[in-house]
Amino acid sequence: MIARIVAFVAGHAGLQRPKAVRILALGMGFCGFFVVIPLLLGLAGHAVARSAGLVIPRSVEIPLGLGAAISGLCLLLWAVWAFWFVGGGTPAPFASPLRLVTEGPFRYTRNPIMLSGILFYFGVGTLWDRWVTGLVMFAIGGLLGTLYHKGIEEKELLARFGVQYEAYRRRTSFLIPLPPKPKRD
Repeated sequence: MIARIVAFVAGHAGLQRPKAVRILALGMGFCGFFVVIPLLLGLAGHAVARSAGLVIPRSVEIPLGLGAAISGLCLLLWAVWAFWFVGGGTPAPFASPLRLVTEGPFRYTRNPIMLSGILFYFGVGTLWDRWVTGLVMFAIGGLLGTLYHKGIEEKELLARFGVQYEAYRRRTSFLIPLPPKPKRD
């Protein structure tokens, strides 16, 4: 099943798409990123937060939530910029970059969009409800993102970019931004 999904994604990824299709892909991705996913994760987080007795003052939660949400948005914009201008594509699999993007935030982590998402979701959940909601959104988003990246995306990138992606994967952190390891000749 996973192999079929990887093959489907690989068959549609890395193709030259007209600018209108790339803009549509960005719009659909932003709708999912900013509306659908936060709503679903927020409902799950709110259900957990209602039963949790872990309360911290809103005067702490609000700056924490704002900081996480703004950090996530800035990182997301940087990553989308790199995909568009360096890779010639978008984060959406059917309008993905034509080239392997290893610049910008991708120099420090292979998944800056996932990192931006879980930071953003933590911030939104914390601002919308409580920090526990944000933490649940962060955890579920991180788990689902990791399953997708490890199960599908890494296999598709390896199939598309081969040795180049393997070398990038060896020298660059999966999620936590770290200085890249030196390239080996």
